[in-house]
Amino acid sequence: MAKVFRTIWTFILQVGLLKTTHIKMNDQIVNHIDCSRKNLTTMPDVLINSTTNLNLRGNLLHVVPAWSFKKSRILKSIDLSYNRLRLIERGAFEGLVELSILNLRSNLLTSKLLNVNIFQGLISLQELVIQNNYFYDNYTFFQSEISRVKSLVKLKMDLSRPYQIDKCLCNLSNLQDLEILGLPGQTYAGNSIQNLKCLKIETLLLDSVISLVPNTFISFPNLKTLGISIHTARAAYDVISSIFNSLKIFKDRNMTEISITGNPHRNGFVLGHPHFAVLEKICLQKLKLVGDSILGLKFNPFLRYGYKENCLEELDLSDNLLFNSKDRYVFAFCAFKRLKIIRIPHEVVKDNRVKRSPKDDVSYSFCVPKTLEQLDLHSHVKSYNRRRISNITIVNGSNLKVLNMANVTVRDCDGTVYGIEKLEYLDMSGFNCKVLSEHFLSHFPKLITLITRDAYLGIGLNSLKNSSEFFKRNLDLQHIDLMQNNINSLPDGLFNHPFRQKISIILDKNNLQSLPNFLSVPNTIQQISLKYNRFSCLSDASIDKLNIIKPSSVFLSGNPIECSCKTLRFLKWVHHSGIISDVDEIECVLQNGTLAILSHFLRNLKTYEISCQTKLWITLASCITSFTILAIIFGIVYYRYRFAFEYFFLRIKMKLRHYQPLSEEFNHDAFISYSHKDISWVKTLYDKLQSKGFSLCLYHKDFQGGMPIAECIVEAINSSRKVVFVITKDFLESSWGTYEIEMTRMHAFREGRESMVIVILKDDIKKDKLPKALKEIWYKVVCIVWPSDSEAPYNSEEMFYEKLSITLSDGRLKLCDDNTSKL
Repeated sequence: MAKVFRTIWTFILQVGLLKTTHIKMNDQIVNHIDCSRKNLTTMPDVLINSTTNLNLRGNLLHVVPAWSFKKSRILKSIDLSYNRLRLIERGAFEGLVELSILNLRSNLLTSKLLNVNIFQGLISLQELVIQNNYFYDNYTFFQSEISRVKSLVKLKMDLSRPYQIDKCLCNLSNLQDLEILGLPGQTYAGNSIQNLKCLKIETLLLDSVISLVPNTFISFPNLKTLGISIHTARAAYDVISSIFNSLKIFKDRNMTEISITGNPHRNGFVLGHPHFAVLEKICLQKLKLVGDSILGLKFNPFLRYGYKENCLEELDLSDNLLFNSKDRYVFAFCAFKRLKIIRIPHEVVKDNRVKRSPKDDVSYSFCVPKTLEQLDLHSHVKSYNRRRISNITIVNGSNLKVLNMANVTVRDCDGTVYGIEKLEYLDMSGFNCKVLSEHFLSHFPKLITLITRDAYLGIGLNSLKNSSEFFKRNLDLQHIDLMQNNINSLPDGLFNHPFRQKISIILDKNNLQSLPNFLSVPNTIQQISLKYNRFSCLSDASIDKLNIIKPSSVFLSGNPIECSCKTLRFLKWVHHSGIISDVDEIECVLQNGTLAILSHFLRNLKTYEISCQTKLWITLASCITSFTILAIIFGIVYYRYRFAFEYFFLRIKMKLRHYQPLSEEFNHDAFISYSHKDISWVKTLYDKLQSKGFSLCLYHKDFQGGMPIAECIVEAINSSRKVVFVITKDFLESSWGTYEIEMTRMHAFREGRESMVIVILKDDIKKDKLPKALKEIWYKVVCIVWPSDSEAPYNSEEMFYEKLSITLSDGRLKLCDDNTSKL
């Protein structure tokens, strides 16, 4: 059972916790196993025969059991730092004859529980890190165990009051590199480390220094590199003075490097004569005073130090705030004859309301050492500068390859810089380039990296008259960083150049919503970073462009990417192209407003695509159904009221033709509507009534040629006092008859002439056979029946014509009476 559990545990480690990498070095495969920060409480059984490097840093291990590493005898590096180790069992490192690096830093080890000869057998161990443990309970025993590892070249250990370095360490004849961590309250002095004089220590690092005495380094005649890290919380107020006093021991010595870091802000100082007086007597190659709260740099002592015969090749004063200094020290650089690297932060002007002066726009020049390769004037705080880039000339800058002027807020960028034609790296972040020259970079033909963050290039680049000139002479560019420039769009032609290498373009933290216009040539762009812009997706044109360019990677995290059916093509492209490299970091907005990791969403993209197609068909079907229903309803309404519509449109049409209806008189007494098959009978009727003085309208004789018949019918109805319908079987079968009845009904209703209709019934037509429109107004209709039985009383043709004449004369007499009364 235990064996099964152990197998499962090993499998979990290998699958879930273990990170293995294979690196080829000198034709050999180096197998690295990384189990760091996995909260392990026991040693994992994950080693294999080829393992050379094991990282167990930052776990919860308490014990290193015996034979813990027996499966890999070729281990070269073991990192057990930042655990909770209290015990290392005897034989824990047994058999590791090739182990060269062992890191036991920041554990709970004590001398009491440290086994004798614990490091025995580590015959190849060259670096031992054992700082920040609890060996002060028996410091002598602790040092004696270390002294047995005679192969040591590099040692990192603690030194606690009142202990000192023991003579037993003289056995470490190969020791060259020593780092000592002073525990709280420790004061380094010559007597505490005097026993190291027997060793040829070349590199010494003192950590947590609070103060030094003048003879601290008297025991290190072979020292080449010295690093001093000041304890920020406990440092004495004169710690810098004490350190420089202790450096006097190196007078007339050749030193590779002196590094002093960590001086607290409360001990801020101005670097001046007392410090340079010490340094100028040492042949020092590298001076690093990083993060030491240097408030200023005295020009004359600095200039005198440069003119003195010195060996200085690298000067690093970075991470300081030179509040109380002018930038005159720049003009002292030329005094140094061997300087290759200069890192000095530009002055920080306290009041950013600087006044403009005509003198600030004058071209100027300054000198640098001929050997200078890197000039770093950047500051972590913006230093407002009155000057603008106005044809600056750097004398002796022919070897300068790196120029970092980040946060040196030069006012305008409408000039250029001469004298540094071999420049490969330029950082001008923080410049105010609202005014920008097309030839700003024209004198840097070897430029490889350009960083211009927060430089107002969103305004400057779009103000260029010919943007294609900006990078025209920088064809060696490989990295362009335009982050945080408030760019809404980039001008066309900016990147349309045949760059000699693939370029990476960083456009993070801008306001872009569409892909800039890149040159449509494959394999010209290595990387495009568009993080934290305003992309909801990439348009079809942008996708087509990227498919042509084929960049190795595109980054889109931090954008409001939309995961919806509307962006489905973009999502499918992301899933299949593999160009978007940060899909695990992109959060996309779903249709319900929630957020999802894009990589998780893409796992179910096929299902989502089907749902989108279903929604599309549902939407399409709904639209078609709605349209069909509306069409049917409209058709029904139109069919039901088709004659009303017809009459309405005809009236409009006639009105557009400027037709004016008669106001008081009619052209005809009656318009007779009949079937053309009854023309002979109607002709007789017409003759009879005309002989009685009636004016009748017949379509056979009165309709105008060339006019639509529907218009003729409406005009005839409108111009006649009465409308007579001759209802026969043939009339009922005629579509025009029904049409004329409907038009008459509409006209009668509109004009208030409901009594204008006269119906003549023939062929024994019954009322129920009449058209519906006629039956609806039957109560207003005057109906006269043609006599079908000649023998019936009061049913003769004479009586018929008499009745018809009376009916036709009814409106006529009334009109005459009205006209007479008016007279």
